Amino acid sequence: MEPPSPRRLPSLPSTKAANRLSRPLPTVPIPAPIVCRSCGTLVTSRNALLPIPPSSPRRTFKGFSGRASLFTETYNLVQSPPKVQLMQTGAHLLSELNCPGCSRYLGYKIVRAFESTEKWKESHFLLEIAELQQDGFLLQLAELDEENSPLSSDCGSDESR
Repeated sequence: MEPPSPRRLPSLPSTKAANRLSRPLPTVPIPAPIVCRSCGTLVTSRNALLPIPPSSPRRTFKGFSGRASLFTETYNLVQSPPKVQLMQTGAHLLSELNCPGCSRYLGYKIVRAFESTEKWKESHFLLEIAELQQDGFLLQLAELDEENSPLSSDCGSDESR
């Protein structure tokens, strides 16, 4: 009995045919990009701003260095290991977010909220407004708030309690 012959794969197409069939991928612009104020690294988009229902008593947020806002997604950030932090609304498991370009502190990710009333914040990103800019202009928290809700109170470190 003879051993089976090795299976042969079909040959690859010639380079001319491959060039004819391939096209460059389209570049998809990020609408309303928000960048690090210090170095200009892309951080998030205005479209990722968390829409908070009008029934929610909390609208504006306070981070460790001032006013902040919640976002559903971020890009290009360095995330530290999570640590438990005691806030005015209870204990939260937070992971600090830093800019990869300049290592500047930009905010934190809320990994886990231990209070049942704060669970809705889990997996969202709280970014410090003073550390961000959009289209060359510093972000104003009032601009972000006007688009989402007329209510105003503080969360993050939640001074509204």
